Amino acid sequence: MQENKSKYKVVQIKVLEGLEGVRRKFDVVELSKRIKKKGDILILSNELKIRPRILKSAVYEGRILSFFPNLQKSKAGILASLRTDRELILFSKKHDIYNISARNLIKLVRRWNQDIQKNPFILVTQEEHDLIIGSLLGDASIRQRELNSCFRVAHSIKQKDYINWKFDLLSEFNISEFCERKRVINEREVNMICLATRTHPVFNYYRNLFYKGGKKIIIQEIFNHLNPRSLAIWICDDGSYSTTQDYIILCTNSFSFEEHKLIKNFFEKKFNLSPTIGFRDNKYYYLRFKKEDTQRLIKIIKPFIPQSMIYKIGVSKNGN
Repeated sequence: MQENKSKYKVVQIKVLEGLEGVRRKFDVVELSKRIKKKGDILILSNELKIRPRILKSAVYEGRILSFFPNLQKSKAGILASLRTDRELILFSKKHDIYNISARNLIKLVRRWNQDIQKNPFILVTQEEHDLIIGSLLGDASIRQRELNSCFRVAHSIKQKDYINWKFDLLSEFNISEFCERKRVINEREVNMICLATRTHPVFNYYRNLFYKGGKKIIIQEIFNHLNPRSLAIWICDDGSYSTTQDYIILCTNSFSFEEHKLIKNFFEKKFNLSPTIGFRDNKYYYLRFKKEDTQRLIKIIKPFIPQSMIYKIGVSKNGN
């Protein structure tokens, strides 16, 4: 028994201890450049024999110092909670990070993260906002992970160009997942491409707007954010065009009849369109736009439809 214990004894690998030790041996800015995607921290940790938690701190510090080379290292650690390059620039324009004390910097960063959860336009562009709103009305979801949330969406492999378009628009928020997976939908295996961002406080705003008790819902406030571009994205996600009858159906399956009445009322008041609420399979509601309304709807959304998705409005990719 003693022989077996000796034979299978775990080899103790000496690892580099502490952030200061990493700073002495490595250029933390260069280390940060080696982290491109989810999982790279663990790979690099094993390669360099640095504990993952310590390496992560060094990488975060290196990212900040790549922007602000002369900043005190203690402040770099504080600013590391600002996850995107854009917000680092915006924050540094608003606050004198070199002359503010570390204590006050902590308070300002905390306030920043609180403020963007109330007003995402501090950080998010109108185009990004419209993409998120339209996608959440469609196929996307916001997942909460501890304190913060992430944006997730999946589309069929046939819509690869469309999800690549979404990827490009959301790349500022650090994509943590972008891969092909197989899913079973209606007892049929479908090849999907899944996209997910890293968690960020700004996505808490959208989580609070769209979810109640963990379920996606429709409330009146959402319509305050719905414009021709976000509507176009919603149609790209959930719309289908009948080439035989020349109308658009919006497959709003996950929403209740009361929610459909809210949606119908919005279209009537905002765009003077009057979709019919349909019911199928004894459980799903949907919206159907009559032929005349479909043509008016197409005029509203066509300027914002990605080229790869124009079939959703009855146009082939060659323009016919």
